Amino acid sequence: MTTRRLDPASHSFAFRHASDARISPDAAEICFVLTRRDVTTDRRVNTLMLSRDRKTWREWPGSTGAFGPRWSPDGTRIAYFRRSGAETAIVVATVASTTEQVLVTARASVRDLAWSPDGTHLAWQAHVDAAAPDWLAIPRAPDGAEWAPPFAVTERLLWRHDSVGDLADGGFQIMVAPADAGAKPRPITEGIWSSGFVRPADLTWTGDGSEVLLAATRRPDWDHAQDERDIYAVRVADGAVRRLTERPGQQAAIALSPDGARIAFTGVAPLGRSAERRIAFTMEAAGGEPREVLPALDRSIESLAWHGDGRTLFVAYDETGGRVLARVDPDGTLTPLVRDVTGPGIEMPYANGGFSAARDGTLAYVRASATLPSEVAVVRPDGGVETLTALNADLAAEVGGFAPSLMQWFAMPEGHQVQAWLMLPKAAAHGPVPLVLEIHGGPFASFGDRFSIKHQMLAAAGYAVLAVNPRGSTGYGEGFLQALHDRYPGPDWDDLMHVLDAVAERPDIDPENLFVAGVSGGGTLTLWSVGHTDRFRAAVAIKPVVAWESWVLSADIGPSVGRTWMGGDMPWEAAEKYRARSPLTHLHRATTPTMVMAGETDSRTPASEALQAYTALKLAGVATAYARGPDVSHSSAVYRPSHFASEVICQLAWFERFRAR
Repeated sequence: MTTRRLDPASHSFAFRHASDARISPDAAEICFVLTRRDVTTDRRVNTLMLSRDRKTWREWPGSTGAFGPRWSPDGTRIAYFRRSGAETAIVVATVASTTEQVLVTARASVRDLAWSPDGTHLAWQAHVDAAAPDWLAIPRAPDGAEWAPPFAVTERLLWRHDSVGDLADGGFQIMVAPADAGAKPRPITEGIWSSGFVRPADLTWTGDGSEVLLAATRRPDWDHAQDERDIYAVRVADGAVRRLTERPGQQAAIALSPDGARIAFTGVAPLGRSAERRIAFTMEAAGGEPREVLPALDRSIESLAWHGDGRTLFVAYDETGGRVLARVDPDGTLTPLVRDVTGPGIEMPYANGGFSAARDGTLAYVRASATLPSEVAVVRPDGGVETLTALNADLAAEVGGFAPSLMQWFAMPEGHQVQAWLMLPKAAAHGPVPLVLEIHGGPFASFGDRFSIKHQMLAAAGYAVLAVNPRGSTGYGEGFLQALHDRYPGPDWDDLMHVLDAVAERPDIDPENLFVAGVSGGGTLTLWSVGHTDRFRAAVAIKPVVAWESWVLSADIGPSVGRTWMGGDMPWEAAEKYRARSPLTHLHRATTPTMVMAGETDSRTPASEALQAYTALKLAGVATAYARGPDVSHSSAVYRPSHFASEVICQLAWFERFRAR
């Protein structure tokens, strides 16, 4: 086969990736959600894939739009959501007969499927809109008239979320229905139940099937206390409520032991810091004092599950550029099993991803590396690992393989170590190559040894790519994480520049052709860079924050998370601090040609932020361009494929325009 260069215009639709790998309780079968990128519709297309022998896979008929699959306790059926246009159906598929039953079809948001222990019922959450307030009477269009959409009115502080969109007033309620569709769904909760927009309530049935557990808050002012969630039990028969925990902070990731006697969960103690460690606990299902599982582990537990023996736990956490899947024995011994867990996004190499567990301790997950985009794998009870899919093998062969990355540690002047990855293009064998410093967002997140479509495309175009985890990145302990609290940007940028200094001295790197780019928090640091140094030939700041005051007052997470990043101060209480840390304050000194990109439907870093940066750079006489993505929100993981291709093409074109020859 003749190899071709990996190219954003021709290959952005070629990638496939896996998510939500689910192993049946008896470990006999596995399912996962396969995502393709359809060139005709310019959409991501999800389908449900199943295997009974871990070798051959079949697509479940009619599963286009599938997400959130869950095996029944006996392993004979799969319940999943199926989205089509504005409607979402809840489907129960019987695997042996290849038949299915639609329980309900709804236009409202639905999430978080959970089977009852005997497999007879399902629970899920459905958003129930609140009635318009008595004081508001917006008129409706007369019959036959065509009016504009009515005003949407809210009194909530949090009324939209970037990855979800706007939601009408109301909240998510637990619905229960027979799995055979023998009766209509009925709510078992009412009133205020908030679990937030994105993280599910982790619905879990109690061992006897009489109650459904969830993590939520019932505070009327939940939008001002978004980090408050406790574990509640709701009785299925009559909706009676028991509160199982009374801990400050956010409880999540509920898992019931096989005998129904204990609950494992994660909790965060709110200390007012920019990022908090998520701790694993166990407690009696009847209630009582939670016990910390891994008190010596200085890492944040992202997900957990029980072994069938009811004594052993499995946990996932980030560790030095990898997401680790580990076993916790009854005596508290922690044994890492794999460190290549990944999530559903392959556009950028961010830490993400969970797993599922069978009764015998077999684990299913999605794995990745710098050269392996996304594959379903299992960890056997003996610790052996099997990769079960080859989703991008043909593409890898077509482009002559993907570029590997070199991991290095760098000593910083303050005495700490910083981890980084350098991806070299094939052209590096023929002389020095230009280098792009790609800065991760968050800022409390991390890059690592994971696949990135963008990084691979930059390397294919002849650029070395440097990915760094500076202070504030996750997976390096509490001290490293909190070094950025109320200091962003600052110490992280210092780390980035020190690593860049060291890498630029390599003989295969052209020090006259250094470039910088980043998305979100990385875009913010890109603008910070051009306001503080002229060392880069060109810069691309994608969806940045440019002025902290305007961002805190306009972004979806600005009033909560953003204010915490500023030490809890309101903009009017610390105007000088807000101004000093805003890239906008320093852009008048910029000389670096800078492209600024924005998503026009982005509520995480609204387009008004990028527009301010663009205008400031124009007024300062800097060569600049403003790229706007129509109907583009914040996360690249939900981009339409053509929009992601455009982002990469714009970045490469801008760099090529100013590259020294």
